[in-house]
Amino acid sequence: MGSFQFKILAGILLGLLLAIVATAMLGRTREVPPMAEPPRAIASPEAPPPAPPAQLSRSKGQSDWAFFFRAGDTLSRMADGGPLGVVARLERSHSFPDGSIGPAYIVRSADQREIVFDADELERSARIEAIREIARPPIGTRPK
Repeated sequence: MGSFQFKILAGILLGLLLAIVATAMLGRTREVPPMAEPPRAIASPEAPPPAPPAQLSRSKGQSDWAFFFRAGDTLSRMADGGPLGVVARLERSHSFPDGSIGPAYIVRSADQREIVFDADELERSARIEAIREIARPPIGTRPK
């Protein structure tokens, strides 16, 4: 009979522990990170330089950045779904107007202008609408 009473006591203690943890987790205030702003384009030398981003770029100064998008991907803004263009090329080391150097995406817009985006900013604020097509061999069985 002692074993049954021990199981009941252990079950009650485990239930109380779970209730305390759940109360602590639900009662805790959550910090919501600020929304990322849409990427700022650097269009031409006569355009004014963009304001500094609200969130610092993690890609600037990185020489081994793992690019998420590839050349040929069609991108749009996550915020409103507006078209950005097609990734024309990737640059591992691009000099930005603010004097910083880092990885960048060169995106060709619908009007054929090439716009430079900081890699981290673009990856946080854009999504792929269409992926470039890659020629792949047909899937089939191997000859024996």
